[in-house]
Amino acid sequence: MQSTIELLGTVELFSHLSEEQLTLLSSHSREIQFRKNAVLMTEGDIGESMYVIQSGLVKVYVSDEDGKELMLYQQGPGAVIGDIALLDDEPRSASVSTLEKTSAIMIGKASFLQCLQESPEMSLGIIRSLTQRLRQATEGSRSLALDNVYRRLADKLQELSVEAPNGSHRLEKKYSHQELGNMIGASREMVGKVMAELIKGEYVELNEGILYLQKKLPKNW
Repeated sequence: MQSTIELLGTVELFSHLSEEQLTLLSSHSREIQFRKNAVLMTEGDIGESMYVIQSGLVKVYVSDEDGKELMLYQQGPGAVIGDIALLDDEPRSASVSTLEKTSAIMIGKASFLQCLQESPEMSLGIIRSLTQRLRQATEGSRSLALDNVYRRLADKLQELSVEAPNGSHRLEKKYSHQELGNMIGASREMVGKVMAELIKGEYVELNEGILYLQKKLPKNW
């Protein structure tokens, strides 16, 4: 339990809670291990629990009636998932599934609301969290509405890239055109066309399925 208390204490949402309140949350929580591609929650379901990611990586996404997905963002260790539905008693606004093997602390609704009633500081933390998410959603909507597919793809490639040993940048893992399209709200075909042009212009290079960014991507195509 002590390790759970320590983890919860490092999460911004709970950083103002007392040791007693953290202990209360911890006593009503349990650690769960998820395999890759496991579903933590589904859009439209009633929320009875929230999760704090301990290790691993998850994606938050929405989908239409045909099953087409749009990834909103990814979350890693320390992220809080599913707290919104516990506050407004509305169905889940998005789905969450794992991108790799993930460990999470699950907290029940009753203990969460009890701490919320006892701690005004926790309420302020939630307000800050909601404000940040609203800004992210606003920027995402602006990007989808105003930017073309190339600009969104270029931004996403930069976001996903890490520095390679030779000083260049590369993506950490293999991404299919469909996966990249889901992230930016574009079709697999459109992503494929843009990627082909970037490879032709020697802006990017594929090496054993990993994408390397050879030079700075142009602002517009």
